[in-house]
Amino acid sequence: MVTLPRFSRRLVFTTATVVAALALTACGGTQSALSPALSTQSSQTVGARLPIGDDTCRTQGGVRATPCRVQLTASNPGPIAVTLRTPHGSKGSVVEHDNCGGASGIATITGSGSSWSVNAGATIGSCKARFNYFNNAQKVGWARITIQNQV
Repeated sequence: MVTLPRFSRRLVFTTATVVAALALTACGGTQSALSPALSTQSSQTVGARLPIGDDTCRTQGGVRATPCRVQLTASNPGPIAVTLRTPHGSKGSVVEHDNCGGASGIATITGSGSSWSVNAGATIGSCKARFNYFNNAQKVGWARITIQNQV
């Protein structure tokens, strides 16, 4: 019998585990052996999830939005309160821009200053809203929220 060094045994075991997991995934058709929770959900629910990699809150210049991800569902269509924190408190102004309303009809965003509200629109989908913060007529920072409407 050949004895492999400890590192080689780990490499062989890890490789075998990965190959076995991939084989099980391939045999399962559209179901994932690595993530059984996803296989029990409808394809509409899975498709409506936030994009992978978009799990961080996007901000700059000390501006923060809480929550930075809003999920609107039939049981919770809104309004959902979004609070902004700015580096200079109540000094300055906030201007909101989004691709949620208008023709897309995904969500409606209303408010001013540090208090904003998000309500579901008539269209299922996701969109983004950006809150630009100005102080002394200069853009100091911004925060972005991602909204997902499943209503």
